[in-house]
Amino acid sequence: MNRTTIATAVAEAKRFIERADGLIEKSDDKWLNDCPKERGATRRASMDLTRALADMRRSEG
Repeated sequence: MNRTTIATAVAEAKRFIERADGLIEKSDDKWLNDCPKERGATRRASMDLTRALADMRRSEG
């Protein structure tokens, strides 16, 4: 782990939380399927966060 990979993971986590909160607000009481744009953005942010966390763990060597 180094400062750069940690900072990247933190930034991606914040971006994921923003997207997830936006999806929850937009969907309100509707099905989440009614918000494809927000659902896609949340899914993409989740994948980017997963990659950043993997990079952070891998950078120990």
